[in-house]
Amino acid sequence: MVSKINLYEREMLFKLFTQKMPIAEIAKNLNRHRSAIYKEINRCPKDYSPSIANIDAILKCKNSKKKEILQNENLKKYITLKLNEFWSPQQISNRIKIDYPNNQNMRVSTETIYKFIYNNKDPYEKAQLIKCLRQRKKYRYSRKNKNEKRGKIPNMISIKERPQNVEKRIDIGHWEGDSVVGKNHKSAIGTIVERRTRLTIIVSLKNGKESADTVKAFSDKFNLLPKCLKQSLTFDRGKEMTCHEKFTEETGVSVYFADPHSPWQRGTNENTNGLIRTFFPKGTDFSTITDKALEDVQNRLNNRPRKILNYLTPIEFLQCHYMGNLI
Repeated sequence: MVSKINLYEREMLFKLFTQKMPIAEIAKNLNRHRSAIYKEINRCPKDYSPSIANIDAILKCKNSKKKEILQNENLKKYITLKLNEFWSPQQISNRIKIDYPNNQNMRVSTETIYKFIYNNKDPYEKAQLIKCLRQRKKYRYSRKNKNEKRGKIPNMISIKERPQNVEKRIDIGHWEGDSVVGKNHKSAIGTIVERRTRLTIIVSLKNGKESADTVKAFSDKFNLLPKCLKQSLTFDRGKEMTCHEKFTEETGVSVYFADPHSPWQRGTNENTNGLIRTFFPKGTDFSTITDKALEDVQNRLNNRPRKILNYLTPIEFLQCHYMGNLI
């Protein structure tokens, strides 16, 4: 990076300029580009003065410095504290309004919290804050103007057309689905989670992860379920559900598709995929994982107490509340 012109150079420039030396020669003497010399001379409206030019440079440099994203020390302490308690930026942004209802200075957006983390000038502190996030990525990229690049899914039914009662989680039988990709994107498993009970089914995709193979594997699993547990499936826009009409034909289950780049619309499934990654971390080659191993993890998740279920397991919750419908 080229250093800025200093006071000594300004004095030399003034001396050579008053001697009517050509700008190109001055630039050569000072080892600067001609445009830098022209810019420097134009700092003074009339006659060039090294002292006036130096003051102008200092003031412009001072005013151009970006201010810290967060100036309020109490706000910074609150954010740092909650991040270290593994709260998400979204939780912090909304919870602070409850903790400080009448203090407008204690307000911060989710995006500002992310900027506070990723623009941190202290490398160690930045690394520690990133470790507090669910997705511990080293860099954060803008999600603006992201275009959908995957192939179009024919006759796709948007999540906006899904019945409202599905959103309220009143009835059982409404599922969220996805696939978890393995090493080098060469293998995968399917995951489906019931929205009300959090019942989880892990689907082996050893026969292939193309749409026809995925739909066949998902259909086989769904057709083992009682009728009351087969109402709808919400999927992301991955190619694996291109043959969704065949799935509906085989199972009688309607498929709805979430909006692009909107994982929160399938939050239960996304959270479950995170739990599954505990047992099968990124880089796992699923072609080497036996069906027995997949079933063992499935049973662990379905017999795991859940806070949302008042610490019943999904299996217990289903038995307690819906046993009559399952018979």
